[in-house]
Amino acid sequence: MSQVINLSAAQRSRRQMARRLGFASARELESWEEEIVIDHFANFICDYLAMGYTIAPDKRGLVAFVDLDNAVEERIAMLEERRFELVLDPDKSEWTAKDHYKQFVIGVVADDKWLGKYGVEGAVIDKRGWTAKETTIKVVRFLEFLVQEWVNGPGDDSNREKEAGQVQVFRI
Repeated sequence: MSQVINLSAAQRSRRQMARRLGFASARELESWEEEIVIDHFANFICDYLAMGYTIAPDKRGLVAFVDLDNAVEERIAMLEERRFELVLDPDKSEWTAKDHYKQFVIGVVADDKWLGKYGVEGAVIDKRGWTAKETTIKVVRFLEFLVQEWVNGPGDDSNREKEAGQVQVFRI
């Protein structure tokens, strides 16, 4: 018996993003999002997107601006010292787009590394073996992916589905 399953554009995009980030499936990506990413993206929405900002900084300039290794170690030190107010509620009054993107990248990577240090299974990015530059670029692209999902809203419009997205599933 053969059954045709239509994968929506959103589902295909999720699968591609999961692969880019080293996850075996979209479900694994979503588990990591729930464990590590969701609070950081919620902050990005409230502090940046909901304010009507749409400028995405240049990725090459962002890599140097983020200085991932030092920024992650600094954030983890603040978490270890329980200086949560500096981590969770910094003064953002003079922030640019680069600062908001940096906050997301550092928050996700540092929390992943910090939770991984204490054996939380959902923490995996630190185990990928990527350079700081690769990690920064991948997490920024992931943020752009999340922003696009947020802009498009949940689900898929049937007009966006393509026949190329059909997959044959065979059951015996």
